[in-house]
Order: sequence, then structure tokens, then C-alpha cells
Amino acid sequence: MSSFLSSLRNYLRITRADSIARRYLAMNGFDGALTTLGVIMGAYIAGALEIKLILSAGFGASLAMGISGATGAYMAEKAERVKSMKELEDAMFTTLNDTVIEKASNAAVYFVAFVDALSPIVASLISLSPFIASSFGLLNVTDALYLSLGLNGATLFVLGVFLGKTSRSNVLFYGGLMVLAGFVTAMVMVLISIFF
Repeated sequence: MSSFLSSLRNYLRITRADSIARRYLAMNGFDGALTTLGVIMGAYIAGALEIKLILSAGFGASLAMGISGATGAYMAEKAERVKSMKELEDAMFTTLNDTVIEKASNAAVYFVAFVDALSPIVASLISLSPFIASSFGLLNVTDALYLSLGLNGATLFVLGVFLGKTSRSNVLFYGGLMVLAGFVTAMVMVLISIFF
């Protein structure tokens, strides 16, 4: 296992895929958190705060985002890597089949697709976890709602802090911006419910 991780780290360093994966982690984690917030707020506003409905819709949305993310990232990253490999082969007048460069390129494609798939699912599961607990009778549905909204805000804040650290900027500012985006989403849904 340590050999695999060492090779993966080396491949990611060669391809610089870690920076791409960081972007996907933040973007798709954000999408997962906001989509789940939308599901929860939609159920609340509609007066259908039912655990089964929220979990089904939340899991369905996060799974769809995960599959979409993995497929889209795989296809886009694979196309870019194949293009880069062909350009490098043309410049070097040789083939790079079965070289470290090809292995690193393939590892980067799979790693980026994995991160892209996993990040919205994890962000969604964090927000849905109180409703999971509620389905086992550990929380009432109202407490699950408030706890879920709090966890959603915390997830958004952590994603903002991650982006702030990545850019070496003010982490509180980035965290606050992400939470603000969640708050605006919730308020827009409340406003829409007033008119419909």
C-alpha cells in the first residue's frame, strides 16, 4: 500500500494533477453542499419535511453529481492528457507508451475523476447525516433540520477556508463568502416560495 501511495504521489507531482484535483474538490464539494441545501430547503418550504423524501432526493442528487463528475472529469482530463502526450511524442519523435510519463498521465486521469466523484457525495452526506440519524430515531425531524443546516454551513465554511489556504489569502474571508453563498441560496428559495 505504501508503495502504491508513493507511486501515486510521484505521478501527481509529475503531472501536477494535485492542483486540478484541489479545484474539483472545492467546486464539486460546493455543488454537493448547495444542492443538498436546496433539497432540504425545498422540502421545508413545501411543508414536506419528511425524512424519506429528503434522504431519497439528497442521495439521488449527490449520486447523480458524483457519477456526472466522475464521467465528465474522466473524459475531459483524458482528452487533455492524450493531447499533451501526442504533442510531446511529436516533439520528441518517439512514442511514450509504457513510460513513466504515460503511467503518470493515466494515474492523474483516474485520481482527478475520483476526487470529482467523491467530493459532492461527501459534502452531501455531511449535510444529510442528521436526517440519517433521525431515520434511526436518534433525532426528531425538526432538530435534524437545524443540525443539517448548521453542518451545511460548516461544510461551506471549511471549503472556503480550504480555498483561502490554497490561495494564501484570508481564510475567514473565503469561508465567509462560501457561507454567504449558502445563505443567499436559502433566502432566494424562501423568496421564491412567497410568490409561488
